[in-house]
Amino acid sequence: MKILFSGKIPILVIVILHLVGIAGMLSQHKAFFNNLSAFHLVICFIFLAGSMKKKDAGFVATFLSCYIIGFAAEWIGVHTGYLFGNYSYGSVLGPKLDAIPLLIGINWYLLAISSHWLVSKFKQNLGLSVVLAAALMTGIDVLIEPVAVDLGFWSWQGAEIPWTNYLCWFLVSLPMQWICFSWHKENNLLAGWLLLMQLLFFGILHYNIVCTGCLQFQLF
Repeated sequence: MKILFSGKIPILVIVILHLVGIAGMLSQHKAFFNNLSAFHLVICFIFLAGSMKKKDAGFVATFLSCYIIGFAAEWIGVHTGYLFGNYSYGSVLGPKLDAIPLLIGINWYLLAISSHWLVSKFKQNLGLSVVLAAALMTGIDVLIEPVAVDLGFWSWQGAEIPWTNYLCWFLVSLPMQWICFSWHKENNLLAGWLLLMQLLFFGILHYNIVCTGCLQFQLF
């Protein structure tokens, strides 16, 4: 089992998973691949966590903190509208607890760790690093939002995504990044590959939605 999380295997899994996902989402079999979205998130988390060399208290605390902060923020958003705006989740992301997908905390963690990986490559003070990584997370959400709505991950009340969503994304990302930079001591290369593939995946699908039909093709 250990061999699965060593060498180039985790990188190959993440790359292939996303490339197949892109092709599938742009094909006539989009619905089938969309139904695998929850599975995709779980596999990404398993390989990222499994490839960590330091599975210590810092790793556990970082994951649990990001999960809890993300899940709590989503609960407040869905049930009150005070965070992000007025929205609700569909069924694509799997089982829910009080209308919030259980996997949404994992999604926040993956985005936090991958953004932390890139910003940590540049030597800056803690405050600036936290702000830059939170801004990167928010930028990724700009790509994600129209794709997520199109795929039925969640839906907004009203035709447009409110600007408050992005402001709240930045604010919620700040404590996550402070935790990542303070407690997460491992710079896992797989997090960098995950960031690259997330940008590629959501960037292409985002473009495909903006330019409707310009990248459509059939797998088979």
